[in-house]
Amino acid sequence: MTAYARGATARGHRPLKLAVWSPLPPSPSGIADYVAETLDELSRHADLVLVVEDPSSVEAAIRNRYPVLGHEQPAGADLDVYHLGNSPSHAYVYRAAVRRPGVAVLHDWSLHHLVLRETVERGDVQGYLREMRRAHGETGTFVGRQVARALGGEVFPALFPLNDRVLEESLAVVGLTGYVRSRAARRLPGRRVIHLPHHLSLPFDPLPARAEARRRLRLPADALIVTAPGLASRAKRLDLALRALGRLRGPYPALHLVVAGGVDPSLPLAEWARAAGFDARLTVTGRLDIQDFVLHLCAADAVLALRFPSHGEISGALVRALGAGRPAFVTGGTPASDEFPEGVVIPVDPGPHEEAELEALLEHLLARPGLRDAIGRVAREHVLRHHGLASTVAALAAFLDEVHAAKPEVLKVLAADRPRDGLAGFLVEEVRSAARDLGLAGVRLGLEGLLGELVEPKRR
Repeated sequence: MTAYARGATARGHRPLKLAVWSPLPPSPSGIADYVAETLDELSRHADLVLVVEDPSSVEAAIRNRYPVLGHEQPAGADLDVYHLGNSPSHAYVYRAAVRRPGVAVLHDWSLHHLVLRETVERGDVQGYLREMRRAHGETGTFVGRQVARALGGEVFPALFPLNDRVLEESLAVVGLTGYVRSRAARRLPGRRVIHLPHHLSLPFDPLPARAEARRRLRLPADALIVTAPGLASRAKRLDLALRALGRLRGPYPALHLVVAGGVDPSLPLAEWARAAGFDARLTVTGRLDIQDFVLHLCAADAVLALRFPSHGEISGALVRALGAGRPAFVTGGTPASDEFPEGVVIPVDPGPHEEAELEALLEHLLARPGLRDAIGRVAREHVLRHHGLASTVAALAAFLDEVHAAKPEVLKVLAADRPRDGLAGFLVEEVRSAARDLGLAGVRLGLEGLLGELVEPKRR
């Protein structure tokens, strides 16, 4: 029995039973690592059942400690907790979240790519267009047609998040950034929403010094190392980063870029490095275990954590880099920048002068080791104070207790607001979409009776 279970029994009630829906290691999803890191702490507050697509694929260490069920098996839980990200590995979580109300933990604000894969990439273009119209009206229909033809690029999916069905069917929402919390609260007036800072989890205590980390990784002791952690994708802005670093290689001959992770197969990273004259100074590690990943953060002089466009996410790699005491460049105006007070991260404006600004900031930082260390100290102190694993999980557990207490009341509201199938349901969704555009998301419109009369007039 957990410590919480003993205390709960002493107070006369049992602990909550939570069904935690999420990919788990060894899944390459960063959310899988995030959830796995919380399990031991969360089990102090509640009984856990883990729900995955394929239980046999989950690491044995997790299966030996917790019940792991397939997504089609009933969990019999008091609350379903859905960890949602904008990737295919979360499709089964998304389908459950829109079918059975639970608590949505939004690791990304935009779920556009996930919905796109569940519709267009399965041949259901009309289903995708219905979702776009439902969420964004006529503009959504127009944009959806472009995206369905592969003309939308990366910006449109970030601007049109397609999270409405999850939000509407949720008992409550957990946002890992203030950005997500504020938007969810505005979209769901009266519903419980919490901002839960992304926790810090490091496999070393104390952390190895930079020289020791480099020795263990066989990196040059005297290099100036800039590290880009995690999977290299187009959003990470490595094309312009390589050009900027290429221009700095003259004054800084020891400059080196390490991609501490894998590379998106469609990314021409090697070509970018050759074009910038930086190919001899580029190291790509491939996917790393957590210990080597954090060693690379400890070995770095600076960290590149740029991301544009943003889908409302915050990177666990960024939080770890700050926890390792390393100065980190982030894209200005994104949640990763706005989440922290001034001085904790180094924002780079994603506008037309992004590359020149990054180059100038890099040069300024590389020339001043004392400044690098000072920023790193501020960053580490901040995340140790505000992003502790035990404190954030305790806050989540208290929030889930509140949600469970209010669950019957919220279920009644959801049942009353849920539109019927068929023409009447379609009309209700059309009117609600227009009402949201007018800022009337929280107003009870009494649509069922009125629109029901239009669809099925009473016989005289």
